[in-house]
Amino acid sequence: MHTGVRAAGAALAVAMVLSSEGGRPLAAQQPRATAVTAAGTRIGQAASRVDAMLAAGTLVQRSLHADTMMPGRTHERLAQRHEGLPVYGGELIRQMNGSIVESVFGRVFEGVSVPTTAPALTAGEAAMLATSGAGDGAVSGDTELGIWPGPAGFVLTYRVPVRSHWEVGTYYVDASTGAIVEHVSRIRAQQPSVGLGRGVLDDDKKVSAAESAGLFQAVDLLRPATGFTLDFRGDVSRLNAFLQTGIAFVSDIATSGTSTWTDGATVDVHVYQGWVYDYYFKRFGRRGLDDTDLEVISIVHPVARQAAGSLPSDVVGLFVNNAVYLGDGFMLYGDGDGVAFDYLGGALDIVAHEMTHGVTEFTSGLGSRDEPGALNEAFSDIMATAIEFFHLRDGQGPQQGPNFLLGEDVTRVGPGFVRSMADPMATGYPDHYSLRRHIGTPVDDGGVHINSTIAGHAFYLAVVGGTNRVSGHAVQGIGLANMERMERIFYRAFTFYLGPLSQFTDARAATLQAAADLYGAGSVEEIRLRQAWTAVGVE
Repeated sequence: MHTGVRAAGAALAVAMVLSSEGGRPLAAQQPRATAVTAAGTRIGQAASRVDAMLAAGTLVQRSLHADTMMPGRTHERLAQRHEGLPVYGGELIRQMNGSIVESVFGRVFEGVSVPTTAPALTAGEAAMLATSGAGDGAVSGDTELGIWPGPAGFVLTYRVPVRSHWEVGTYYVDASTGAIVEHVSRIRAQQPSVGLGRGVLDDDKKVSAAESAGLFQAVDLLRPATGFTLDFRGDVSRLNAFLQTGIAFVSDIATSGTSTWTDGATVDVHVYQGWVYDYYFKRFGRRGLDDTDLEVISIVHPVARQAAGSLPSDVVGLFVNNAVYLGDGFMLYGDGDGVAFDYLGGALDIVAHEMTHGVTEFTSGLGSRDEPGALNEAFSDIMATAIEFFHLRDGQGPQQGPNFLLGEDVTRVGPGFVRSMADPMATGYPDHYSLRRHIGTPVDDGGVHINSTIAGHAFYLAVVGGTNRVSGHAVQGIGLANMERMERIFYRAFTFYLGPLSQFTDARAATLQAAADLYGAGSVEEIRLRQAWTAVGVE
């Protein structure tokens, strides 16, 4: 094993629990991305448009993946370009059945026009400007020249990934003026040994570990994607060094002197990340977060619980009373302050939520703000709930699941959970599209956690059924016994058909297309799902 376990790439870090009040106001009039949505008999014009854009070089193939759910089909992700440079966010997804185009989804920008030759700044100068505004210990990664859809039009910018103390982010630097036009926080041969451990909720679990010289390390070698659990032991300087460099070391790996593990946070996180891998493989044939068995690396005890009282509230809100996805297969689980939250890794649905952000990173790349960010959060909630139902049984073990609540096992304050897909208003979150809020504001990054419950409630209605409180529309769900079918529909839609800028209307269209793909046009699944989206006001 190398002296470094693996370095984390710059990628979106997404928090599970709390909405954020920080950030800068978002622009309301930036260039709009136009939806390209077509399937079946309506595919001809969209397919021709894609071919023309590929021929002109305004689309290029970003990735090609075989369909793990329908043999013989493939999915191309096509990234928008202007004069050879990336147009940030512009992307189409083309489903192919051999040489036949089955569907096209995504959004691209119209009328891109900006000079691209001889930028006034070099990449190195842009990186210096980005790091100068990023705080202590800031270092930059690979810098890319591209086109950013700004509030007053398209801007030639350098995209600069930056790591610093307490943050992992991306800066967009105007290539002509040097102004920072946008900042997005991106904080989202040993032999195997199986021992026993006791989790946060005092339940016993089998722990897959690696044994070396009588010491047991939290390394899961029983799955194709090796899983590591790192213990930062509440050392703030170690946490900030990691956030700054993205490098983890063998010395960070959690250890036990015997095959019986006693640290509950380590036990639960290490076991649950394996369970999440198992679900995605057994349900969808997916091989880990990136579908190529990328190592899974989780961090526990990033900040000591007892230090919560002496740290700024924003630090406590992100690194103590929260769990986040840090990108490139890295997750981090706070200890909880012991008042509002227990150890965050003690909840299967929280671990599943964060790891699903990794699936999103390597598929749709849904954004972190406004409606794309809300869909990003909703997909993590939906898959986390599905994973609870897959692994847990009512009345067995201390967990409260399976249910349609999020974070109920580690939330200590009322109402005893973070979000409810069955009754979003239980935490004051919207259960209808007309109630969405904070779009285009810094609050919760445009309401990403708050508005996520609109799509989550649609999933719940499609499965369980019920009447939406606002619209009064009744939905006859397909039933819990058939929940797997709806899981497959949402997984297919969110991983194969959505892109970085997808809106709620795109999610409706994509899931209906996935239902038709899997179960046939006019199927019960498609009908119930259509009713559910209509009930929550997404047309």
